[in-house]
Amino acid sequence: MKIAVCVKWVPAVSRVRLDPETKRLVREGVPNELNAYDVLAVNLAVELKRERGGSVAVYTMGPPDARRGLVRCMAMGADEAFHLNDPAFAGADTLATSRALALALAREPYDLILFGASSVDAETGQVGPQVAELLGLPQATAVCTLEITADGKARAERALENGVEVVEGPLPLLIAVTEGAASDAGPSREAIRAAEEREIAELPAAALSDDLAQFGAAGSPTWVAEVRQVESSRDGRIIEGGSMEEMAREAVALLASRGALAPDGDDADAAESPPDAPRPAAGPEFWVVAEADESGVRPVTFEMLAAAQAPADALNGCVAAVIIGGPEAAEHADALARAGADAVIAASGDWLAARSTAQHSSALAGAIAERSPFAVLLPSTPNGRELAATVAARLRLGLTGDCIGLDVDADGRLAQLKPAFGGNIVAPIYSRTLPNMATVRPGVFRSLRPNPARRAPLIETRPAPAPDDGLRRMAFRFSPDDDAAALDAARAVVCVGMGVGAPERIRELDGLRGLLGAEFICTRDVVEAGWMPRQRQVGLTGRSVAPRLYVGVGVRGDFNHTVGIQRSGAILAVNGDRKAAFFRGQADIGVVADWADFIPAFMAELRRAV
Repeated sequence: MKIAVCVKWVPAVSRVRLDPETKRLVREGVPNELNAYDVLAVNLAVELKRERGGSVAVYTMGPPDARRGLVRCMAMGADEAFHLNDPAFAGADTLATSRALALALAREPYDLILFGASSVDAETGQVGPQVAELLGLPQATAVCTLEITADGKARAERALENGVEVVEGPLPLLIAVTEGAASDAGPSREAIRAAEEREIAELPAAALSDDLAQFGAAGSPTWVAEVRQVESSRDGRIIEGGSMEEMAREAVALLASRGALAPDGDDADAAESPPDAPRPAAGPEFWVVAEADESGVRPVTFEMLAAAQAPADALNGCVAAVIIGGPEAAEHADALARAGADAVIAASGDWLAARSTAQHSSALAGAIAERSPFAVLLPSTPNGRELAATVAARLRLGLTGDCIGLDVDADGRLAQLKPAFGGNIVAPIYSRTLPNMATVRPGVFRSLRPNPARRAPLIETRPAPAPDDGLRRMAFRFSPDDDAAALDAARAVVCVGMGVGAPERIRELDGLRGLLGAEFICTRDVVEAGWMPRQRQVGLTGRSVAPRLYVGVGVRGDFNHTVGIQRSGAILAVNGDRKAAFFRGQADIGVVADWADFIPAFMAELRRAV
């Protein structure tokens, strides 16, 4: 078996900062490392080579220092390495990067091409799917387990937000892996020293194509405006030193003063509702691509409909919901209209019933080519990212990943605000191509309150089937003890960190969860320890939540977790370690105490207050 792995040499995210005067990222003194997801991909490739024989080649695109990442890959067991190193590659966005990698990979016939799910600096998850599209390969992303069967097929489990999907298909195939796919162990120092003596092939731009204009900044359909550092707006009030009862009384009083303990009806009453009459079908169209599963339309769809309202108004345009699926797709039209869609485009057919990237991307790309919308929004979910990146590569469009804001500038251009480096940096992204395309992070925007009187025109289409790529959805398993919709709509959450001490101690927080009407969430370390299911993980490599009240118990509050709770109303952190990151302005209220002592007193005070 011949395997290729694409990797990225990235700065340590927590060490990157922004120079307040130059507005440039300061990387001097910041150590680099092999992207964490790519470590999984390399280890998986080496495991498969040991099981089935063959070879592993690793590729990276980057400056001279990126060679160090390839050395580590060879120390982990890769057989050869290729470094795309040329000033012509500088300034590449995801499409220009994907184009260069695809041309390099096309020089050899590989059975399997592996990527990490995303890079921790950019967090887009776009390059793998775009390379698959440019090479004409079937793909599976968010893969947590991979098996090559006796008959030579690949069988993969995909970690989705509400469960696990099993897919199977023939080789060649492109796979993007996430946690669980393989070991995250790095190489030993001795192996690295030995690998430093091995040859690494350099691939300049001219070795890939005579047309150098397709690489780097020149070949990138998106460009970045002035980046800015995100400063915490949290109160940073620290409570320590008193009795548990005194600290609990102060914490509850502060929460009450912020409205975090108000009755349920208040938020719903404050939410806006779309007007009875939809906008006319004139001006620029903002498309929202709906995501639906066995449970119905996902909440992120309604969040995107809300996000599209203001920019559509600014350009005198309209908002259309696009839903792709089986013959029943149009059944969701009324719900989409009530939530803010001015029109609903339903692309349906029997071949679209079982979700397939090949079929859905063909349907969406065809609709875009036919109607030429101004902007297309898709969810930053595993399926949404895969679909968006595939369509963008097919149509050669710019794509902004994990968008957290939309704005229209004085020139009528759409600014798509994108976080990077764990949410510490935000940059407006502009596109040189139309339509503008972006994936939107769930839990960032607030849905409109549905208007039951609202109706919208239904436009039904029946796109032609795309060629079969051979990839089949074999099964889907909802995650046990998980309700993704409940997390999306949670008004309060109790987050479990490793500071809780042991998995059996989580049950001691059941009373607090019940008293607040809260959902449990957790950090990545808790998932990795096997204490809670992955679908409950919140943060950079998990989901986002937007509750009125967040209570963190034994959670440090590092950037890779707090990026997923930015829209929380009030954040209360309880930790016995005074040096925890939550106590450095990342929480509204920080309680320095042993949680096991504080939580009972806190619950008693909550009962008196509410």
